[in-house]
Amino acid sequence: MRTTAVFLVVASLSMAVLAYAGLREIRTINQDHSEIRVDRAARAAAALFQQDRGEFVLECDAAGSPQKIQIDSADRLQPSDSFDALVDSISSVNQGAANLFRYDPSSGSFDRIATSFTDEAGGRIGGSQVEPGLIVEGHPAYADLVTTSPYIGEVPVAGRMRFAYLTPILDADAALIGVLAVDVGLVDDLNRIDARVVNRVAVAVLVLLGAMAVAGIIAMFLAFRPLNRLIKVAHDVGSDDGPDTVQLTERRDEIGYLAQGLAKVVDLQRDLAHRAYNDLLTGIPNRAAFMRELERRFSLFGPGDKSDAHGFALLIIDLDGFKEVNDGLGHQAGDELLMSLADSLRSELQPGEFLARLGGDEFALLTSVGVADVAAVQRTADRALQSLSGVRQTQSGETSVTASIGIALIPEHGMTSEVAMSHADLALYAVKRDGRGHSRIYESSLSSPIQRRMHLATELRRALKNKTVRLEYQPILEANTGRIVCVEALARWTHEVEGEIPPREFVRVAENAGLINELGDYVIDQTCAQIASWRERGFTPPIVAVNVSTAQLWQSDFVDAVRARLRRHGVAPQELCLELTESVLIQHEHAQHRHLLNKLVELGVHLSIDDFGTGYSSLSYLHDLPVHQVKIDRMFLARSANNDKRAQLFAGIVSLAHNLGLQVVAEGVETSAELELAQLHGCDLVQGFLLGGPMSAEAVCARFGAVNVNWSASALLRV
Repeated sequence: MRTTAVFLVVASLSMAVLAYAGLREIRTINQDHSEIRVDRAARAAAALFQQDRGEFVLECDAAGSPQKIQIDSADRLQPSDSFDALVDSISSVNQGAANLFRYDPSSGSFDRIATSFTDEAGGRIGGSQVEPGLIVEGHPAYADLVTTSPYIGEVPVAGRMRFAYLTPILDADAALIGVLAVDVGLVDDLNRIDARVVNRVAVAVLVLLGAMAVAGIIAMFLAFRPLNRLIKVAHDVGSDDGPDTVQLTERRDEIGYLAQGLAKVVDLQRDLAHRAYNDLLTGIPNRAAFMRELERRFSLFGPGDKSDAHGFALLIIDLDGFKEVNDGLGHQAGDELLMSLADSLRSELQPGEFLARLGGDEFALLTSVGVADVAAVQRTADRALQSLSGVRQTQSGETSVTASIGIALIPEHGMTSEVAMSHADLALYAVKRDGRGHSRIYESSLSSPIQRRMHLATELRRALKNKTVRLEYQPILEANTGRIVCVEALARWTHEVEGEIPPREFVRVAENAGLINELGDYVIDQTCAQIASWRERGFTPPIVAVNVSTAQLWQSDFVDAVRARLRRHGVAPQELCLELTESVLIQHEHAQHRHLLNKLVELGVHLSIDDFGTGYSSLSYLHDLPVHQVKIDRMFLARSANNDKRAQLFAGIVSLAHNLGLQVVAEGVETSAELELAQLHGCDLVQGFLLGGPMSAEAVCARFGAVNVNWSASALLRV
């Protein structure tokens, strides 16, 4: 019905516009016709006047329209039978009224001396005598006549308007002495004709609209009746309570094709919604789900309520030596180990406990609500440590990884998520420092690690000032050709005493110390400087991608800062790509955030969503964001080469991104099978350690224009 209403409104407006245009044209034609008639009447009157008075001189314009009549003296303009006969003759020829006026300089008015008007008895109005003051100041024609100019238009006569032509009469000295007036009838007649046309057009439009309304309602009802359910499905896609199934998929017409397409979108949306709160690798809840559950539990406490009835414990579990497993056996072995450990932890869960993977090799466990005493929490920690201990078998060999656990008791150790997580982290840090492989409950004395953070913050601030934070660049290759088309700039920091500081650690320090904006601005500035350096040396650098934190992105002057750095180094905006985290997907609906992203696009830089699929993926967010590219997280690609279901999901993500007009980058390509899968399903770009890890600016520029070795040795390229 809404579509029908829109159709009828559009049709009505269109017809109204056409009718209005037609009526204006008719009125214009009638007006032009009236002007032509009165002009011809004036010409005929002037000709008869001159013919009757041969000594009078008629002056016309180039088109032949009378402008002035010249006579030798004003004394000629006196009431007489001859003038009565003249106006009667003019009236007969023109089929309209004719009048002759004499100008009275003393009163400034025009007196009528002859007229063709008669009364009901047939007698001439005025009795062939002078009728004073019929045209005075304020009369429509008065201003033109006193300047000896002819007047064409409406004039009042006996209380009604007539369409007339008034020609001034001058004496030998070119002084105004009179007026010859002719008309072609009442203006009411013209208006009556216009009104009749308007009424007929209005009736025709209403009849036509009525017929169109009936036909439109019937047609729309028949056409859209089976689409009502599909319209609701399309409306609900992307919402929290989206549809589970789509009907009408069995049809083999356009409606069926639409239903089948919506069914695919619904399936994909369901998968993405699942992954928004579930870890793709291990299948357990992810960090987003954990934070949601943690906030829910804190909401159980009322204002000032610190009772143990709602108490629980927060355990942060970090694997010891996991980096060595990744480095020694490869990331695939590391993934297998994480899945095995997650299964072990999940199998030991007690009713009411909540397990999640926070990221990397870090897990979190919440005890049941009401379990917050030290003895019970310690038993839970021991159970977790026991489930993680032992030798694990991977395809790359055996490995053994221990775990460290930091514990915070709620509400004793915090009444907010931030405080509780911080205290559990401090306890975990103490375990790591004291030898690993055991658990520890937070104590106030453990706050000493804050000193290290303060130390690192001071050192990082100095490093940024001295520009000792360096950039390395990881190649991003075109999937079809193997050539570098983009590189990702990555910050690296080697402390002069402590050596290499892991990016994860110094980025966290920067966030806590309020240095993240300074660090981000430094990386963008150094990136632009490097692009300019490559270009000065004769290289044609590819697009350089830079990670941007959410805090940095939402600075009020961020766009101006980016523009200033591009101009300072003479770098074109299209040579820079800003990689945004998925947290932007949540915040972009605010008007100021949407405006900021649009301003970046207007500036000319590229926008990319990094690690797509790891947190808050949503079709509606992805559709609305003004981004150019998505980087699909490695978890979508991992093991997809040997798992048809995962491969189909990966293909669906790529297809969805392409349908939204986005470029697709496959991250974390570490095996030939993963590279082949990314190529097979149409990824535009690929990135990963198989193709090259982070390297210096000198090393990466040596590969500009070269084809990666993985494209030259085998039949990987099958697209």
